[in-house]
Amino acid sequence: MITSKHIFGRAAAISAALSALLLCAAAGAREITDMSGRKVEVPDRIEHIYAMTHSFPLIVAIAPDLLAGMAWPIPPSADLMHFLPRGLEKLPMLGAGKDANLEKLKSAGVDVAFGWTTPTEQYPVKQLERINVPVVFIDVDRVNQYPGTFRFLGRLLHREKRGELLAKTLENTMTKLSRATAKIKDADKARVYYAESIDGLTSQCDTSPRAEVIALAGAKNALHCDKNALLADHYTVDSETLLTMDPDVIVTRFAKTATDIAVDPRWRHLRAVREKRVYAVPNLPFNWFHRPPSFLRAMGAEWLANTLYPKVYPIDMRQETKRFYRTYFGYDLNEADVNKLLNP
Repeated sequence: MITSKHIFGRAAAISAALSALLLCAAAGAREITDMSGRKVEVPDRIEHIYAMTHSFPLIVAIAPDLLAGMAWPIPPSADLMHFLPRGLEKLPMLGAGKDANLEKLKSAGVDVAFGWTTPTEQYPVKQLERINVPVVFIDVDRVNQYPGTFRFLGRLLHREKRGELLAKTLENTMTKLSRATAKIKDADKARVYYAESIDGLTSQCDTSPRAEVIALAGAKNALHCDKNALLADHYTVDSETLLTMDPDVIVTRFAKTATDIAVDPRWRHLRAVREKRVYAVPNLPFNWFHRPPSFLRAMGAEWLANTLYPKVYPIDMRQETKRFYRTYFGYDLNEADVNKLLNP
């Protein structure tokens, strides 16, 4: 005979079981607000990460052991992998952005994917949500955003101490640099042209955040554009514009570009070429100046400031490079490594 006592007993047992399930679910997942303001539910304990290209450098710095694979369209070069934490070269290639391999992502057990907040460059998230992979957007556009991003990642991944170390190191570096370059009078600031493309004729306007390293180093971007200019991030110039601009210094994204400019007769009339002030940006494991955007722009700003104003910013770039790579990549550079980085 089923009595009211039995019914209430069963109801209490069911209620307790449901409560336990809810507690387990709450313990296993949490809702966060990502850096774009979106509400995202993520596992409380994140163990496998898919980091899209622009977010990849940050994850490499704070939690390389959590990477489930490489989000690259083609396998990275051996030179690039040489400067990253050991073991990453064994990770599977998961594809990049809209070309991500969903089957591989599922088999890798990805808990969360990291994109970035740039409105015009947010990779599609619907395909990842189809396989129940939450996507978290983080700030990657400017150097001054990185301390906040490292702290955000530290909280999210339960690596607060690591996140704070990376954030504070970057803040200290940029404070030291800004105090030094603040002493440079406007009339004394070098005018720098950034040759982004392999032929040197595509650049970044002074209105583009992608060329922020020039200003951070205490210099001026020689390519001044109207604030409403289209394609300020990929601005094409011609020989006449270059002659009118006549920059004091040319900085190239690719080493080959610097070599070509030095011997190409079309560039020989420029002051920077005549005075042999054409420099290739260090670019391993990521470019110190531009793409992909990363905290290595801080190193690019230090390198450029030291190159342009050795008396204003008289640091030992070799030792500074060793310190930075040890902190962010856990890698102790030898002298050959430093030579390769600083003399691309």
